[in-house]
Amino acid sequence: MAQIIMVKKFSENMDFFKKIIFYFIKFLKSIWIFISYIPTFFIRTFTILIIIFIIFGYFSKFTTNLKTGTALFIQMDGVLVEQAKSRRSFDLFFQSSEPKEIEINKIVNAIKMAEYDKNIESIVIDLSNFIGGYPADIIYLSEILLKFKENTKKSIIAIADYYSQSSYILASTADEIIANRNGGVSIYGWSSKRVFIKNLLDKLKIEVIEFSKGEYKSATEIFTRESMSNESKEANEKLQRSIWKFTANFIEQNRNLEMGKINFYIDNIDDLAKDNNFDFANLGLNYGLLDSLKTRSETQKYLSNKFPDSKKDWRYINVNEYLKTQPINSENIIGVISVAGTIMDGNQPRGTAGGDNISLLIKAAREEKNLKAIILRVNTPGGSAFASELIREELREIKSLEIPIIVSMGGVAASGGYWIAAESDFIFAHETTVTGSIGVAALLFNAQETAKQIGLNEDGIEKSPFSDFNNGILLSNPSDRLIDFIQGSVDKLYDDFIDIVSKGRNLSPDKVNNIARGRVWSGSDALDKGLVDEIGSFDDAINKAKDLADIVDYRIKRFDQKKSDFIFLKKFFGLMGIQEKYSSNKNLFYNLKNDFLKTIKWSENLNDPDNLYFLCDECIVKY
Repeated sequence: MAQIIMVKKFSENMDFFKKIIFYFIKFLKSIWIFISYIPTFFIRTFTILIIIFIIFGYFSKFTTNLKTGTALFIQMDGVLVEQAKSRRSFDLFFQSSEPKEIEINKIVNAIKMAEYDKNIESIVIDLSNFIGGYPADIIYLSEILLKFKENTKKSIIAIADYYSQSSYILASTADEIIANRNGGVSIYGWSSKRVFIKNLLDKLKIEVIEFSKGEYKSATEIFTRESMSNESKEANEKLQRSIWKFTANFIEQNRNLEMGKINFYIDNIDDLAKDNNFDFANLGLNYGLLDSLKTRSETQKYLSNKFPDSKKDWRYINVNEYLKTQPINSENIIGVISVAGTIMDGNQPRGTAGGDNISLLIKAAREEKNLKAIILRVNTPGGSAFASELIREELREIKSLEIPIIVSMGGVAASGGYWIAAESDFIFAHETTVTGSIGVAALLFNAQETAKQIGLNEDGIEKSPFSDFNNGILLSNPSDRLIDFIQGSVDKLYDDFIDIVSKGRNLSPDKVNNIARGRVWSGSDALDKGLVDEIGSFDDAINKAKDLADIVDYRIKRFDQKKSDFIFLKKFFGLMGIQEKYSSNKNLFYNLKNDFLKTIKWSENLNDPDNLYFLCDECIVKY
């Protein structure tokens, strides 16, 4: 019997290697066909050299040998996101206007691996260029760092020239926080502001017709009001206070500071700065926010002494290199699907939740032979109602197979994000997750007067008063029948939303309606209202998936969108020392322009075929 099993395994291994050889030959043929179309000998030769460099660089990364006393170097360079966007190939040749993106799951996986790696002595986290992210995501990563310390007794060192509010939350978990002698700590609390463009639209003679259900559904206010409504202010203030209270307490606990000391720092920063002769580095040191002040060269020497290495400045391994060593085990699969970014109709690039893309990923997971459970990682403010429903329909197919679906909410899981989450078997949220926003909105723009001003005149024929419904922008006054038609669609969709939440959460429709109406909630408030089952992290979602699937051994398989087709160019130019660049511009007028453009860019997310949206633009709270 044993001999038969050995023969079978040998046969399977041979089949595996045959497949590898087959696909490799197929790959080489494709490369040769591609090269044959290149006109000149010089360019062909250059292309072949590029391919050789790429292949060499790719396979060389699998030969990483760790020595004892190595530090895991986490360089938080950019914005913390659930899923990085696909980048265009020509961005490599020019300075990018977009910040780099750090995928949270990569950092978390590396930290968890380091817990059990005897060769990893410490974590060094560089926060010099960290821009920020959702509070819940930043705090989740911070909690992973704290668990690393607690479980291993290994140290964490944070380094930066200057600590922003976002970077300091992460830094507060470290055993030692090092800042530049001319640096400091910038903690100023929370704010929630939006740019309102109604007056601009009025000057352009553009009439905005708003349709919504739920008095707190304020995503469209930027187009219809000059300022924030009282309902929106009320909801946002409650949300922000809840998030900040948790954040301030979190920092104080990490740094062993008295309760209330962070808020005192914020409220009295001017007097504290004056007492320290406006030396913010010394202020941070004296106030207990920093442990030491060093120049860049002093920090480098410090790390060299702590992690000595004969071949480079100090002994470390970065996250990408370290993840290459991750083993694969178990046949039982817990599938992970991320719904990250605004939900939009159709196929969308990575970093945006395309209804078609996500549906296909869910279908692929459903067809996986050893799939035991699904974790839906939701980090979206919502978006297209149609795309949200497509995703929900595919999830229902998973549920019909009695495969458990567990939702892990990230920084924001609101509106359309909650629509797809409501019927899952279990929902986890972080205390600072922004969720809820159960409501519907639609917009029509009437540019008739604008057209007249610039000499345009629309004329033609139409089948019915509803023929222009999907255009979004009208050049004639909408009929009363069209107005009633759209409002009726919004009302029906809101009722459907209430019904889905009511059945999914086992709550009465009246109770759901009382906590709905477009209102946003923090994770802790959502727990009280019955919108989530438990406060917990992605790790808790994994444990729940194991329990519901009744399995012990498992491996995580992420069903993810492919990155850009030009990813090989990024690898090549990385090998050649050519990197993408981003510089944070703090110029007043630059930022003012960006605030305005962000408001205008909002409309790029509005591609629902029926112009109906589960979108919570106002609930995007970022540090």
